Parts: sequence; C-alpha cells; structure tokens
Amino acid sequence: MDATAVTQTIVIAGGGLVGSLTALLVARQRADLQLLVVEPTPAGPVPDKRTIALAAATVELLEREGLWSAVAEAAEGIQHIHVSDKGYCGVTRLHAEQEGVPALGQVVPAAHLNRALFDALAQMPNVEWRAEHQVSDFSYSADHVTVELQGPQHTESVRACLLIGADGQRSLVRERAGIAQQTTDYGQTGIIATLELADDLDGWAYERFTDTGPVALLPLPNRAASLVWSVETEHADAIMALPEAEFVRRVQQVFGYRAGRFTGVSGRIAHPLQLHLAERSVAHRTVIIGNASHTLHPIAGQGFNLGVRDAICLSQQLAQSTDPGSYTTLADYWQLRAADYQQIIGLTDGLVRGFSNHYWPLTKARNLALLGLDALPPLRHAFAARTMGLAMTRNWQGGN
Repeated sequence: MDATAVTQTIVIAGGGLVGSLTALLVARQRADLQLLVVEPTPAGPVPDKRTIALAAATVELLEREGLWSAVAEAAEGIQHIHVSDKGYCGVTRLHAEQEGVPALGQVVPAAHLNRALFDALAQMPNVEWRAEHQVSDFSYSADHVTVELQGPQHTESVRACLLIGADGQRSLVRERAGIAQQTTDYGQTGIIATLELADDLDGWAYERFTDTGPVALLPLPNRAASLVWSVETEHADAIMALPEAEFVRRVQQVFGYRAGRFTGVSGRIAHPLQLHLAERSVAHRTVIIGNASHTLHPIAGQGFNLGVRDAICLSQQLAQSTDPGSYTTLADYWQLRAADYQQIIGLTDGLVRGFSNHYWPLTKARNLALLGLDALPPLRHAFAARTMGLAMTRNWQGGN
C-alpha cells in the first residue's frame, strides 16, 4: 500500500470482537472506503477463551447482520435474571416474557463470535486483514494520519483518513494519541471458571451480592454455568490455589443453593477488577473504542455490550461522512456516546460501591431498591431496557 497516495483508508488497530464488528459494519455501509484491520495474532480469528453475555440489543444487531445463525447453536439464552443480596430480603427478578423479548440476553463462547466475524470480513472486498502486524506509531497531518505498521519482516507506512484504536485495555493508540486514562481499583479480583451443576439452570442467570463481593452465574449448556466470583484481592491467590473439591465447596457456601448443587469446576483464571476510563475517546483523526476506551467491572455484564454500541454508533456516523476522520464526525460520535458511558459506568460503579458497603443505612436502602424494582413494573421495565441495551439503541433508531 503506497503511503503517499491519496486514500480513503481506515486503519483499525485490533481485530478482536469490537474491532472486527466495527470493520464489518463500516465496510457494509461504505463500499467506497478501504478498511485495513491490523491484528498481532497469527492468521485466522483472534483466539479468545472467554464466555460472554450478549445483551438483547447486541443479539438483535447480530441477527440483522446475518451473523447470529453462526453462533446460535453454541448459545444459551437468558430467560430470567435473579438479583439478590445474601443475608437480606431484597431481590429483583427479570423475565424475558414480561419484557417482550425472546431472551434477556445470550451466553456464547467468544471464539464462536470471533469466527463468525472473521468469516464475514473475508467476504468483504474492501477489507484487508493484516495478521501478525501491529500499529507501532502514527503521526498527524491536517487531512490524514500516517500509521506505522510493524510486521514480522519489516515496517511500513499507511496513509489513512482515520485510525480506530480497538487494541484493548493497554491501548498503544490511546497512549500515542495522548489520551489520559483514569483507573479505579475496587480492591477485588475476579475469579472466572466453568461450574458443573447437578441440575440445569433452565435459562436463569444470577447476580448475588455477598460479603466477599458479587457472584454471577450465567447459564451454559449441559448442566454448566459460567462463574464470575469477585473476591477481596488479598485472598485471591489462596482461593485460586484450593483443590477442586474445596473450591467448589467454598463457592457453594458463598452463593448458597438457589441454583442447586455445584459438582465440579474447570478453567479457573483470575484478574484484577478495575474501572479504566479514558478521559475522552477521540483525538485528531483518531478514535478509541471498546476496552481501549473503557474497561468495566463485570458486575452487570455490560463491558462488551458497551463496546458493541461503540461500533454501532461509530459506523452510523461514518455512513454519511464525506471525511470519516474529520473533527465534526468524531465530535458528533463522542457527544452521542458520552451519555451512554455516563449511565452504564455510573450503574456498574454504583452497584460495586453500594453492594460492597456494609454500612447499615446503605444496606437498608439498597434492599429497598431491589424490592422496589421487583414490585414496580415501570421501574423494572426501565431498568431491564437499560441493561439489555435497548434504551440507547432505540433512541438512535428513532433519531435516524
């Protein structure tokens, strides 16, 4: 690719879920644009061992884009959500039927979705996937950004109208663009594993707030559940080192028997639970999306779905723009995203702080809030629409 030629190229740093989805949405709407996806991993879809919860709005998008059929077989629908505070009477229940949706969300292996996106991109003539390459640096001019790509053999320069940083929490694009990041350490570590169960969850997902932090169970096929257990960081290593039987016993003790009996565990991993938030998501001819812009506590399962809405909103802004990297285009994108960030990050941060606090008046208030959500349909429907991502996406659709 000639770095000196006038180009309508968009470079996307990172071919993971959010980067690939953005590339696909933009490529399908703008055949006149060339998209270059730069991915450090070897050829093929990005490896990803996570199990992720897709909000209802995310599933709607995948269905519209013809991607859902490729992952539906491996998905497990969330028909009900049960939120409770251990040791207290507060509880909220959400049901797909009452919210008028086929499912409140879907639980899928990230690898299946990565494969579906990779295969779809391979069919797009205006998308080039550059494996084993990464963005190493970039420099600006008024009407373009020159991006340096480091490959296994050599470095090359690409002239682009826009650089999209979808390169994760340790984003080089964010760093080189001079965008500061705020970090909030919750003092918790998330232990993620797959639990084996005596009985199937039958479409129930659970969020249970305990003395050691929230415990989430997501339904999986074959009498299994995806576990996210938040523990105090000082105890995380000891818990991770427990033999399998003792680990299962401890999880059962903390969570209780609401979801039945736990019989086994596999695939334990741990990572610190922190909020990382960029002070802004745009710079000159540069935008950061997904985890490069925001990494959330997994308490409400909103992180990936917030990145999906980044992809939707950005593609909508680029759809009609004569200059995709212009100040006006990026400023409009940032203005639209700011409200969603504020609401979702406020929700997750408030839940972490509110349910990690044992101050009696706050404990009473949060349990009254859970009971109020459960008893008052208008409040429950508004809360469900927000967590399913439907409130924001329907606002966009209504404004188009």
